[in-house]
Amino acid sequence: MASRLDSSRGRALLLGGGVAIFAVSALQDLRTLAVAALLAGVVFHRGAVRRLGRMARSVVPATAALSLMSIAWLRVTDGHWPALEPFAALLVRVVTISFVTLAVLERVDLLRALSPYATLSRLLVVTLAQVHALRLLLTESRDGLRSRLPRRPGALDVLRNAGGITVALFALSTRNAREIGEAMRSRGF
Repeated sequence: MASRLDSSRGRALLLGGGVAIFAVSALQDLRTLAVAALLAGVVFHRGAVRRLGRMARSVVPATAALSLMSIAWLRVTDGHWPALEPFAALLVRVVTISFVTLAVLERVDLLRALSPYATLSRLLVVTLAQVHALRLLLTESRDGLRSRLPRRPGALDVLRNAGGITVALFALSTRNAREIGEAMRSRGF
């Protein structure tokens, strides 16, 4: 009985997180987005510092870099600096959505929560298997690149070797998807 209660709570949290993400994605006003970010911080306060650290290493740099490139492009093409509020709103929106997503995923056992839904469970298994395979390949390619160079590989080294890694990623993901599909068919899915 406890596992059914946990899975129903997990489904409710997944649904609530999805609704919250949808609502935040529709917001455009910077002040409203800031309030939504604060509300997300209050609701998911446990583990917030660790989650913010993860986002500071992954989500914020990519979003800020894309925003800066867009601002520079608009400056070059239009001849004047664009308003910064939409870019700030974009950053706050992305950070809030990422924060809520990570908080929900930390609290939910996805396999248990999606177990009543066979198609979603299969999709989750395939996705997780692909993510795992790609993560292994990236780790192995990084370690291989480090072992071949007398120094730590830089961005140029990574770009030079990206072609071979990309081909290997596609080959591995295709093979992995085929094997997972065959295994699922053999189990009657």
